[in-house]
Amino acid sequence: KGNIKVTNHHVKSPYLDVRGACGGCHPTSETELKQRIDIIQDNHHQMRNIAFNALVDLINDIKANNTPGNTAKIEAAQKAQREAQFLFDFIEAENSYGFHAPQETMRVLGLSIDAARRGQKALR
Repeated sequence: KGNIKVTNHHVKSPYLDVRGACGGCHPTSETELKQRIDIIQDNHHQMRNIAFNALVDLINDIKANNTPGNTAKIEAAQKAQREAQFLFDFIEAENSYGFHAPQETMRVLGLSIDAARRGQKALR
């Protein structure tokens, strides 16, 4: 008694039932809710791709610079690569495409990009 139903238990994307999934707490039009979701997820996808490309660039640079005499530089770059990879994987594993915490997602992806670029800098 006194409880309200927040969501249902059908396994499907909340996007397919925005009113049911979001409407209970966000009393606005379905169109506006979908637009907000689209913006958050588009931003996430764009930043995720930038972070992924930075990570791949670093990995390729580590491979290209892995020569005798570069051990200290390679180790520093690999340390940064592990950090960048961990942060990137954390966001990928969360699996909401930035929707649950968009500001935190952008912050963590930004840190991943920074770590990848620091790794590249270590190779110079």
